[in-house]
Amino acid sequence: MGSLNGLELFVQVVRAGSFVEAARLCGLSPSAVSKGIARLEARLSVRLLNRSTRSVALTAEGARFYDSSQTILRAVETAENELTQIKEYPRGKLKVSLADESMVLPRLADFALAWPAI
Repeated sequence: MGSLNGLELFVQVVRAGSFVEAARLCGLSPSAVSKGIARLEARLSVRLLNRSTRSVALTAEGARFYDSSQTILRAVETAENELTQIKEYPRGKLKVSLADESMVLPRLADFALAWPAI
């Protein structure tokens, strides 16, 4: 499990309040969620969650890591959204070579308003 997947899984467990609910939301088994969190904790050499049979609670380190994880995941989501928007709208330089520009020049202002990134 990659670092980002571990962060996402950790945040989902905290938000859901349980491994079972996080597993349901992620489409995983509760065992896979538990093992994913255990791997994350082992990699970080710190306990992030206190577990009981009925609840999950953040440790002090877990609370700090949760805040940082949310910030990182929001930044990744923002970056992905920006890339998606770049794909959706044309941008860049447009070079046109014309023998008679009298038909194009009157429409250039409308074009520039419609496609400001070009």
